[in-house]
Amino acid sequence: MPRSFAITTSSPSVQPDGSGQGEFTFTVSNGLGRPARVRAVLEPEGQLQRGWLALTGEPERELAPDGTQSYGVRVSTPPGTPEGTYAFRLIVVNVANPDEEFAIGPSVALQVQRPTIAPPRKFPMWLVLLAAGVLLISAGAVGAGLLLRDEPGTGGSGSAPTVSLGFNGQSSFVDLGEPAELEFTGTVTVEAWIRPRTTGGFHNILAQGYTVTPPGEFFFRIFAGQYQVGSWDGMNHAVSFPMPREDAGQWVHLAGVYDGSRWILYRNGNEVASNPERVGVIDVKAPWAIGARGGGQERFFDGDIGAVRLWRVARGPEQIREDMRGEPKRDAEGLLGSWSLSEGRGTIAGDRGPGQSHGVLRGATWNTP
Repeated sequence: MPRSFAITTSSPSVQPDGSGQGEFTFTVSNGLGRPARVRAVLEPEGQLQRGWLALTGEPERELAPDGTQSYGVRVSTPPGTPEGTYAFRLIVVNVANPDEEFAIGPSVALQVQRPTIAPPRKFPMWLVLLAAGVLLISAGAVGAGLLLRDEPGTGGSGSAPTVSLGFNGQSSFVDLGEPAELEFTGTVTVEAWIRPRTTGGFHNILAQGYTVTPPGEFFFRIFAGQYQVGSWDGMNHAVSFPMPREDAGQWVHLAGVYDGSRWILYRNGNEVASNPERVGVIDVKAPWAIGARGGGQERFFDGDIGAVRLWRVARGPEQIREDMRGEPKRDAEGLLGSWSLSEGRGTIAGDRGPGQSHGVLRGATWNTP
């Protein structure tokens, strides 16, 4: 195949300033020997999040034969980003022939350094003594309150599955294909029981896509130590919540909702995060998967998953808590898919929802008592 495009960089790395801001430039050259309209997409690697990066200017541009275009990138790391080296690339495709004429640029290092912290000022001792007195007075009440809380990581008042599917984090998933019954946009509720082993990187629970041309994805996942639910159309429209340390290795019920104006996350039946958004589920022409990117290939879940459900309506907290304890009726309003993952044998993950969008096990294994 002749060379399509060449992508070069202004530097092998970029380092944000003290406020987390930085800039970077890619240069794209047309090696097709003919004009082309190209689309550029930034692709994070590892633990770098899409929201940290933004292209300056239009992502789609005309390239003359042997012509070049410069794509600027704005970097913005949020406060509290852990010190370390992250990475990203630029992907360029020919809009007219994206499957054969494309290029993946070199990996660029994003170097986040710990900010300089001024030495602390002396703290008045009288405030320390006052705080100690308040803590002694309230300790009993706080302790009593803790005793009334649900045990963390065990599903609260719900019931964790006794049969589930195990995923190895490297290649196993459930292939749901691309059924017409799962095509919808707008509001959504997605839920699952999960017992994660790994928290770094991408680990999809349920996802459609992603696609680069046009950009599209629906995701319900763990990413870089955070629970996330949302859509991607070149930009993330989502909500995130830091995964509590005690959730690793324990059963947790996770649910995500888009109600028409905001994305919401629930952990063990309790709302833990929300984010106002005008964009909900978008039209994505791509396959679905449990435990990986749609169609497999990457973003594999590492741990166990049980009782995955997908609704085309926004369900409230009381309904979500009810879902934790039992299986919905097939004719429940808005139900699209209900994969109990409780067969315990065989290679089919049955869908007990109205669409019968059954899944095929691709390396996932049954966990039975």
